[in-house]
Amino acid sequence: MSDNVNTQDYWDQRFSSGDWEAKRGRWQTESFARGQTAFIRLGDSYAGTILDFGCGLGDAMPIYKERYPKATLVGIDISSAAIDICKKNYGTIASFISGDFHCVPEVDVIIASNVFEHLEHDKQIAIHLLSRCRDLYVVVPYKEIELSSEHINRYDVNSFSELGKYDYHVFPCAGWSPYGLRDLWFRVYFKNIARFVLGKRIVKRSKQIIFHFSNPSRK
Repeated sequence: MSDNVNTQDYWDQRFSSGDWEAKRGRWQTESFARGQTAFIRLGDSYAGTILDFGCGLGDAMPIYKERYPKATLVGIDISSAAIDICKKNYGTIASFISGDFHCVPEVDVIIASNVFEHLEHDKQIAIHLLSRCRDLYVVVPYKEIELSSEHINRYDVNSFSELGKYDYHVFPCAGWSPYGLRDLWFRVYFKNIARFVLGKRIVKRSKQIIFHFSNPSRK
């Protein structure tokens, strides 16, 4: 694996080697998509263009197609290896582009799900993406305690204050939060009893935050 984390070469290796699937990346993408659609302000009959920025292997596309059957779906990812797989698996329901944020076409809605925590110059990229759409949704981990080598940004409700007005929702989401009876009760609640007895830090359920930005010039 490349030591240069979050580059095209790094992600090409992760996606082409099977490492992404082995670490349940495809299930995670699907879970993220299901969790965040509750906060995306588009009706069932929405017929505009939705672009998935940083689409990975495209596993959010069936969720978006089910939720917005009349929408035109586009995915873009920096990894050409990922885009090849996207075209093979989901080319009948979406179109795909290999490239970075500079390659994003003009669309109606952009969804950036769990991508911005990986990006340098994230605020500037958000501004650029908003210039290419009417509505921008950015979904990221909320108040992530320990950043990894891949996650280089931490977010709270004020993280995009320099961009002007926006709204947001903080929510638990399968794929990121411990979820369900086994994970939530055992990994968080039950283990917190032992953590308390041992004087260790109590672990809170991990959450995500979705930011919604509107471009008034595109309304």
